Amino acid sequence: MKKIKNIFFTSIINLGLMMLNGCQSDMLNAPIENNTAKPDVVTNIKVENKSGAALLTYTLPSSEDLLYIKAEYEIRPGVKREAISTFYTNQLLVDGFHSTNEHMITLYAVSRSEIKSDPVKVTIKPLKSPIQRVFESLAIIPGFGGPNIKFENKDRAPVVIIPIIKESQGQIKSLEKIYTQTSSGNITLRGQEAIETNFGFTVSDKFGNFTDTVYKNITPYSEAKLDRTKFAEFPLPGDAALAYGTFVRYLWDGNYTGARWPCIFTTEAASTPQTITIDLGVTKALSRLIYFPRTEDGTNFYRRACMKTFEVWGTNNPSSNGSFDNWTLLASNTIVKPSGLPSGQETAEDKAYAEQGWSTEFEPGLPPFRYIRIKNLKNWENTFSIMGTQIEVYGSK
Repeated sequence: MKKIKNIFFTSIINLGLMMLNGCQSDMLNAPIENNTAKPDVVTNIKVENKSGAALLTYTLPSSEDLLYIKAEYEIRPGVKREAISTFYTNQLLVDGFHSTNEHMITLYAVSRSEIKSDPVKVTIKPLKSPIQRVFESLAIIPGFGGPNIKFENKDRAPVVIIPIIKESQGQIKSLEKIYTQTSSGNITLRGQEAIETNFGFTVSDKFGNFTDTVYKNITPYSEAKLDRTKFAEFPLPGDAALAYGTFVRYLWDGNYTGARWPCIFTTEAASTPQTITIDLGVTKALSRLIYFPRTEDGTNFYRRACMKTFEVWGTNNPSSNGSFDNWTLLASNTIVKPSGLPSGQETAEDKAYAEQGWSTEFEPGLPPFRYIRIKNLKNWENTFSIMGTQIEVYGSK
């Protein structure tokens, strides 16, 4: 009998808890207040058309229980979108447009009881969208191992450049997409044969908008990694002094171990940018240099004398006095830590980016060179010394 009573009381308690939880859930999902009166509408609406968007400025209604302003609109036929702004501000951004046609925006004031005001309609006319601006900036030329693509993204909008190949029978072959939010880019799509190919490029955004596709017939240059066994030190007057008994030639000895020692290490006392000069042993049209940074503790790459901002120069006739006469600037590069975290903090993405090597692209079409000179303008401690594990140099076959 006692056991039956316990079961009965336990059931009653569980039922009570379920009812309480249900009430709490209903309370959480219910409007903040229970006022059925409509709020007043927004007034004095002003429109500032922007790239693929518009900024609306207005006078808020005086309704005491106002919670937010909602905009309802279509970014293209059949694709609806909403934007919300709290009562703490009198501005609301409507975005996601690709077309520069006029678009109707419907605005509502919404109360704490989730009651909408009467609708107020306003017309906007967005400026050229970010993806269209990127698309129109595309410059596509033959590169080493594939097409070289340059672009500008002045809005710094997150965009996707979608490359394809249109094959002879009309089939479409997809290539690796380029995701970017940088203000400009210079990218080569490698892995393609050195034969004439019909490449196509489209740009899209997170709203599902797409530009037209531009096609261009391109014959990529062949590319190969230069034979490191032919590299040699070629010190010139003014080149960096080596510290700790190290040598420049450590940069091509094949040891990619991140925490290796010894490795190249130039003097830490330098007060001006440091340079090192290398004889590649062959004269080639150069496509890129990959620099592999070093970590002293096995953890942090973005520190001490690993190069951050540097230049790569080329020549076939090095100046005997160590000046940059007769040298051609191949490229400048500033390494950006993917996470953006301060010194001493690195994510798995940061480490992976360092371990694969920091690549510096050279402009296609430059003349062939035999000698390169690396000029370190700033390391991760904002000084000029250089350390690293390896370099790889690529160029024409």
